[in-house]
Amino acid sequence: MLSASDIDTYRICPLKYKFARVFRIPQEPTIHQRFGIVVHQVLERFHAQPKEQRSLDSLMELFHHSWRRSGFGDSDDELQFRERATQALRAYWESDRESQSETVWFERSFAFKIGPHLLRGRVDRVDRHPDGTYELIDYKTGRAKTEQELKEDVQLSVYQMGARESWGLETSAQSYFYVLTGERVPVEHSEEELERVRATVSDIAAGILKQRFEPTPSPDVCRFCDYRIICPAAEK
Repeated sequence: MLSASDIDTYRICPLKYKFARVFRIPQEPTIHQRFGIVVHQVLERFHAQPKEQRSLDSLMELFHHSWRRSGFGDSDDELQFRERATQALRAYWESDRESQSETVWFERSFAFKIGPHLLRGRVDRVDRHPDGTYELIDYKTGRAKTEQELKEDVQLSVYQMGARESWGLETSAQSYFYVLTGERVPVEHSEEELERVRATVSDIAAGILKQRFEPTPSPDVCRFCDYRIICPAAEK
């Protein structure tokens, strides 16, 4: 059983995958990860309300309640995150109010097979546009990436295949929505590119089954890795 996150972790470093998914060594969530979870929770609860009830006050109330429950305090870093989130959510509310599209699903799960391997995941949001087409949207709270940087993206390809195979839904677009800046970056995947992703998934799954967990050290990756203290490759 694999998710898009599993695939990305193995692509970055097979040994990191082993530490995280096989040995299940817990990782301490960073402030960025905790912040991302808060934003996802807030937007899920916001869209669970009927559109006529989705006021700016209700959005801010949801945010402040989730912020407190998540244990955020009043450090300089936390206050900066709170201010950025407040501004971003105001802009999000304005955009949602003016949108002609309808959010039909939020946090919808999927599961499908590629060969003997089960792919699973959950799409943050699915919009139906006025022309009847559907768009898959994944929220991000980090720095926006360009379409070129996302050329080798796997996540939205897996989501696109999941919508088709699990829900019987053909989508016209897949996009990352960067909440803090309001940028929406579409990622187009042709059938040829989907085949490339299927091959990548099959290769990674085969590597896991054969216990191929060789490290792929890189200064840019290793210095931020939660497992660098116990990783033999990090000593080099």
